[in-house]
Amino acid sequence: MVTFGIQKIHLVDGTTIEPPLSGMTVFTGPNNTGKSLLLREIITALHAQQDNPRWIADVEIQRSGSGAEFIAWLADRGVRSVENAQSNRAFLPGRVAADDYGILVESAAAAWEAGNVGPIGHFLYSDQWTQDRLGNQSDSQQWDWGRPATHPSQVLWESRETLDGFSKLFEQAFGSPIAINRYVPAIRLQVGSIGVPETPPPPPREVMEAFSRLPYLNDQGDGVRAFANILLAALVRPRPVIVIDEPEAFLHPPQVRLLARHLTQYAPADCQVFVATHSADFLSGALEGSASTSTSGPRDLALVRIARTDTSQAAQVLSAASVREVLDTPLLRYSHIISGVFHDGVILCEAEGDCQFYAATADVARSDDSYDNHVFLHVNGKARLTDAVQKLRACGVPTVAVADLDFLNDSGLVRRALEHLGGSWSDVENDVSLVQRAASSTAITTIAREIKKEINDIIKNPAGNEVLTRQQVDQIGDVLKTANGWKAIKKTGVGGFEGDAYNAARRLISYFETLGLFLVPVGELESWVREVPRGKKATWLTRVFTEGRHLQPTGELRGFYSRIRSYLKTA
Repeated sequence: MVTFGIQKIHLVDGTTIEPPLSGMTVFTGPNNTGKSLLLREIITALHAQQDNPRWIADVEIQRSGSGAEFIAWLADRGVRSVENAQSNRAFLPGRVAADDYGILVESAAAAWEAGNVGPIGHFLYSDQWTQDRLGNQSDSQQWDWGRPATHPSQVLWESRETLDGFSKLFEQAFGSPIAINRYVPAIRLQVGSIGVPETPPPPPREVMEAFSRLPYLNDQGDGVRAFANILLAALVRPRPVIVIDEPEAFLHPPQVRLLARHLTQYAPADCQVFVATHSADFLSGALEGSASTSTSGPRDLALVRIARTDTSQAAQVLSAASVREVLDTPLLRYSHIISGVFHDGVILCEAEGDCQFYAATADVARSDDSYDNHVFLHVNGKARLTDAVQKLRACGVPTVAVADLDFLNDSGLVRRALEHLGGSWSDVENDVSLVQRAASSTAITTIAREIKKEINDIIKNPAGNEVLTRQQVDQIGDVLKTANGWKAIKKTGVGGFEGDAYNAARRLISYFETLGLFLVPVGELESWVREVPRGKKATWLTRVFTEGRHLQPTGELRGFYSRIRSYLKTA
């Protein structure tokens, strides 16, 4: 049995990548890190030793089968030999389509057995570079039916089952199926359905007229052609190795995501896919597809995040096993948090409003300094903050989290955060207990007239039989509760503590900042701008932005962001 794949990739920085032999390896990272160059160097390294490579030091291949089996395998894939009348020797095609006398059959067999990929590489890998993607890759001509099909469209012409499968995947993206007119010599894919049954030749007039009304795939827009060409190359009798540069090019985000799902779910088991992408949608689709089941089962997915500066470059590898752990976290799989891999740093917040406020602070605080390729993302609450930090760091992304000061109210949450961030409970146990006791010992009761006013504000002027909404009931419940000390601390910040508790709170803030968890020293988001009355966060935030108060961050807020920025730069 003939098999071929890339077993290991050795990078110049000493990193070794072990791409899944039956699966996809995705290279991500910020702009201008060299993702496309890395793909090209992989292909070059299959042929020969490279001079002064930026990324690839060497690749190790995996192959099985004898030279004779390799030649037979090529014949099964439609690669036929041609006899040269002058030399009376058999040749296989060369790299150029018109070169029928590219390499002697015995030389190809010898190269295979020696592991010399150079002369036979064009049989073993294919590439999808952005600049070539819009060429006509969907049309072909009839061939000797006694031999296997060679072109993907010939395979579709030959097998209605394969055509139906390909057509369904295309239709999911663009709403129309793919058809082939088998009554004419040329094989050209068309978009749409003829709406009448096909019959044995000669075809009736209505069938030919129906085909004549369908547009040809190669005459469609750039996005349609790009999507179809990648699917043809990767899903219809592909070569063992395929590299795809920027698959998102020419496509809208929904099609990008779907394309990634198709590649991870439906690429044949003997096809190894390498992708370089700038698209969070592609990465999300690949994660979803790898976690799904299909007729062939989910395929392994490995992620490699690369980063480069003027003086150094590095790669962080997330193996297929590690990716499966990421897939067990729906928060990462079905959110934009995974888009952090395309940035130099991620700041995770509890809610979207926090992201907006701190992003505005960052814009002001940076002033004329160089742009930071940082992104603010949220996780909908405290519970998943540090878990998301850990997952993104595993992908090689410098990541911090910002949380309100009452994060310290929950010992279980603090313990999990320490596990995720590499801290120790014994380092903070005494201080956490001290601030919790201090906060819980403070009770603030609300006087009756204030309770009445707040309830009236909630229910407004209801009719006699009007039923309160669930939201109103919850709001009234909150009013009637006696506020505990943590509610006050969120308004006052560490200044609400005194003596030993104050010192303990300061130590905890400093300790967690060393781990990349930044506790808001003023208590919560709204305490940064006290001039705007508290209320619903969305209302508060609207006033802050409308009144331009975000343009004048306090010195304490500037210092807070400066520490976050410094952490990410050195992480």
